[in-house]
Amino acid sequence: MRPYWLALCQSCGQALLLESEQEFDDRDPDDLPARPATVLWPQDGRPIAAEVSPVVRRELTAARAGVRSGSPASAVLHVRRLLEAVCADHGVTGRTLFHALRELRRGGLIEDWLLSWAEELRELGNEAAHLGPRPLGKSEAEDAVELAEAFVDYVYVISGKYHRFRVRRGPAKSANIRNVVQETPAIRILRQSQVAFRVHPYPHDPARTKSRAAVADELGISPMRLLKAVILYLGEHAVVAIAPVEGVIDERALARAFGATRARVAGLADVMRIGATFAADVVSPLALPYLPSVLEESSAAASSVFVSSGRHGLELELDPADLVRLTRARTAPIVR
Repeated sequence: MRPYWLALCQSCGQALLLESEQEFDDRDPDDLPARPATVLWPQDGRPIAAEVSPVVRRELTAARAGVRSGSPASAVLHVRRLLEAVCADHGVTGRTLFHALRELRRGGLIEDWLLSWAEELRELGNEAAHLGPRPLGKSEAEDAVELAEAFVDYVYVISGKYHRFRVRRGPAKSANIRNVVQETPAIRILRQSQVAFRVHPYPHDPARTKSRAAVADELGISPMRLLKAVILYLGEHAVVAIAPVEGVIDERALARAFGATRARVAGLADVMRIGATFAADVVSPLALPYLPSVLEESSAAASSVFVSSGRHGLELELDPADLVRLTRARTAPIVR
């Protein structure tokens, strides 16, 4: 017969239910030589889909093992390596994981909300790789592995199933599927900062892009409350001017606000080099907290202001004081 044993892992203290892989007579286990056994419990997570590539499967398995062995940092580091493996498996080899994930997004392999997930996991992996003020907890590692499993399922399994589903339904029926508001980097920053804000979607046709003034009209608000973010250069250093959409940035006034002598508006190529924190020509000041910012002083007195979410079809309303705090902006008269 094949007996079952209750055992205790000598490394992590985990209780185990084992089944012997060999049959032997009923004797005192202390008198038996070591025999190979199969772990029946706890199970090693749910099965990994056959569609998942071997390198990604290996990192996910290692991340799960890190949680089981009581090593949260190891688990989170393997989750970060899993993201790198997914990017490499799809031929995306950006300068850094930050850029590679955005290449996945630009290539249509993941959506904005999934990019936000991946960014959270990447940042957590960075924390695990460096000594910090506090060690990573078990619950953080468990959450990271669970999110990594969902990320892998989406990329390797769910996307393919959804594509086949749409093909079976045909283009006419698939076109009726409603759009869902997807989290952008700007929304994620607001959420993480626990700032009160409102989301305002508006119809958007990619073939006929609206001006920011037209968006204000679409939302039924004054153009003075709808703000634009303009990137300028003070010499070699980029800054962000936040002003009402109908206002014209006074480059001299902006330069004075930073104690500089001259300023120039950044070209599209310059803007694209700064980072993939926006869609096309829509720049969200909330997604550029690493650039010095200045807010038109008249906008600071408004009851609320609207800024881009970082993609067309979605504006964010918040208190201008919160906008100043999150962007670390100074205020000055920068519009003529």
